[in-house]
Amino acid sequence: MPRASERFDPYEALHGSLSSRAHCAGVPGGLWVEVNGKGDCLRSYAQGLGEIDTPQILVYFSGDVLLKTKAGVRFVAPGYERRSPDAIQRDMARWSKQAGKPTVFLARPGMYGSSGDHNQRREAREVMLMERALDVIKQRHRVSTFILAGQSGGGHIAASLLNRRRDVSAVVLSSALLSVREVTEHWDRRRTVQSGNIQALHDPIDHLNGIRTDPKPLIFVLSDREDRIVPYASQLTYVRRLQEVGFEPQHVLLSAADKSRHALARHGRDAAALIARGEQTDAIRAALETPDRQTAD
Repeated sequence: MPRASERFDPYEALHGSLSSRAHCAGVPGGLWVEVNGKGDCLRSYAQGLGEIDTPQILVYFSGDVLLKTKAGVRFVAPGYERRSPDAIQRDMARWSKQAGKPTVFLARPGMYGSSGDHNQRREAREVMLMERALDVIKQRHRVSTFILAGQSGGGHIAASLLNRRRDVSAVVLSSALLSVREVTEHWDRRRTVQSGNIQALHDPIDHLNGIRTDPKPLIFVLSDREDRIVPYASQLTYVRRLQEVGFEPQHVLLSAADKSRHALARHGRDAAALIARGEQTDAIRAALETPDRQTAD
């Protein structure tokens, strides 16, 4: 259980970890959540949350840290072991100041101090755990609405929760995994080891009829056409499917600065902050598309 400036252990991201209700009680920001009789301790990093009613908060879901080579060999993304609880708290403090609202980094199972198995990402249980964690936060702080932001695999969580909740007023999906089958099939054509049973994975694009319609949430999808991790075509498929069922997503094309043209996390949090401050969609698009703004992430 890393504290303060202690670093996260890649071993747990590779192999998973266990917790208990008693252990979770001692975890800073720990939320004990049960799904189908099995519990996990999900770690949250909050800024600005008080004991009084909190009308709106921003919640961020990070991308995957467990990756695979073309031969199917698992490895933890470089940089994960350099992260610490203090670093995440600083990020949330900056985001909260920027948005003028409370913010929460909700760590997905098996990552950043949460128990669970990151190998089981994109399964229905991961989505249900995160949903119930939001329920705990909502009840504890009497939250009215959420603005969700998710990067890459965290975008899969945000999009899945958008389909399931009536209290999501806006969502920002950056370089997000939104059509799981399409992306999995894309990478299986390039790997020597296949992914297995795709049907066991939860696919957000299959459940768009669950999104609330009165009022409709504000949906931003941020993409780089040259994304080498989550193909742009899959993100465009999601946008077009939303349009087909009557939504008006804001699809913003940007240039990510990393070599994989994938790192739009900061852009996503910036967009969510602007939404929280009540900026209009045209102003948000203009702020994101400013050339100088696109050089860092």
